[in-house]
Amino acid sequence: MSGKPPAHRQLAVAAEVLWWWAAACGVWLLTLSSVNAAELVVALACALPCGLAAWAARVALGGQWRPRPRWVWWLAPLVVSVFSDSIRVLGLALRRRDVEREAGRLVDVPLPEGEAEDVASGRAAVATLVMSSTPGTLVVQGDPERRVLTLHALVPGGSALERAVRR
Repeated sequence: MSGKPPAHRQLAVAAEVLWWWAAACGVWLLTLSSVNAAELVVALACALPCGLAAWAARVALGGQWRPRPRWVWWLAPLVVSVFSDSIRVLGLALRRRDVEREAGRLVDVPLPEGEAEDVASGRAAVATLVMSSTPGTLVVQGDPERRVLTLHALVPGGSALERAVRR
């Protein structure tokens, strides 16, 4: 148990659950083609148990994550990647529908060295969520000892999002 006073600990738990709730809501709403009142209510309601489950999973795994405020800047390349990956994946599907080809490739994305363990773990967790939110990539494995995330990428070439996560 940490040396934090109970009120401070409760506030920290509430803040973390709120963060996970907002992230789950955001992911849900980003997957919709249009948002109406019913979808918004469902997103808000369903994201709360997801936020609680994410907090409980982190505690059960003994994870300590310290996200950095500057990681919010990953959202700009995320928006660009969602749009550009959608076009590139659609183009790939249209160009090669009759041609047998490999279904993507595995790419290692190295994470910065020299970060404290809780910051590095937080970076890997947030990077996994952000990079898996694009149509062209999915994080399939993380290696905390090597500080590498392995992506399955459908389209060739690195994205601005990958470069942002590496910094």
